[in-house]
Amino acid sequence: MAGRDDPGKFFVGNLSWDTDNDSLWNYFSQYGNVTDAVVIMDRQTGRSRGFGFVTFQDPNCVSKVIDQGHKIDGREINARPCNKN
Repeated sequence: MAGRDDPGKFFVGNLSWDTDNDSLWNYFSQYGNVTDAVVIMDRQTGRSRGFGFVTFQDPNCVSKVIDQGHKIDGREINARPCNKN
C-alpha cells in the first residue's frame, strides 16, 4: 500500500456506494499504471464512506486525472491531489 507522502497518490471523493476497489483500479488504469486503489469503508457498517485513494506508479499521471471530469458507477466523482507537488 502506498504511503501518505507518495507523489502518485490522489484523493477520490463523491463515490457511489456501489464503487469498490476493483472499480477504482479498472477505471483509473486508463490513465497509467495503478499500484493501489482503495475505497475507505466504515468499520462498523462495512459500507463505503464515499471516498478513497488511488496511486499511480508515475506521479505525472495524477495531473492527467485532476484536469478532467470523471464518472464512475453512474456518479460524477471528485479527484484531488493528496499532497503539494
